[in-house]
Amino acid sequence: RGAGNLLGAEQSGHMESVGYDLYCKMLNQAVKFTKGELVEEETYETMVDMDMDAFIPSTYIKNEIQKLDIYKRIAEIETEDELIDMQEELQDRFGDMPRAVNNLLNIALIKSMCHSVYITSLLQKGNEVTLTMFPKAKLAVEMFPELLSKYGKSLKLMPQASPYFKYQLPNNPKKKLDNITIFQCLKDLLEDFRKLLIKERS
Repeated sequence: RGAGNLLGAEQSGHMESVGYDLYCKMLNQAVKFTKGELVEEETYETMVDMDMDAFIPSTYIKNEIQKLDIYKRIAEIETEDELIDMQEELQDRFGDMPRAVNNLLNIALIKSMCHSVYITSLLQKGNEVTLTMFPKAKLAVEMFPELLSKYGKSLKLMPQASPYFKYQLPNNPKKKLDNITIFQCLKDLLEDFRKLLIKERS
């Protein structure tokens, strides 16, 4: 489950030899280096590991070249609009999306959102989410109490060398959280983190 099922059973070409995340990272860094955009605060990696399947089944996209292209484009999703556009394109080209593909799209967006707010790792197991921060994060630390107050007991800050947050997803003993709710809760939380970015404050 989780990151282990990101690609499914079959991979191809260069991506197979280096792994999906590393392959996309190499591409992105090469482009940024060429453009002279690779700066210090962008040199950290962001890893997202969620307790759900997230891959493109070979039964959904049979052509490996097409699948590789779609994986690459999914990895570039940065906004909700881009996610919706990709959902619509996949629906038009390949038919109804399996749940694992929809999970993959949402995880790609969450990974991008995490990276934009200096989160190096998001680990979700059941109702518990751990978010590890980049030590040099340009966040308004003085606004942390306001954020923590908003979420009450659901969000706790652990001030270690690499500070991290513990976030508790809504808990309903009678019903397991569905993935759509999990994604929305995480997106809302990350939007609140975005408000802490120093460069966005007026």
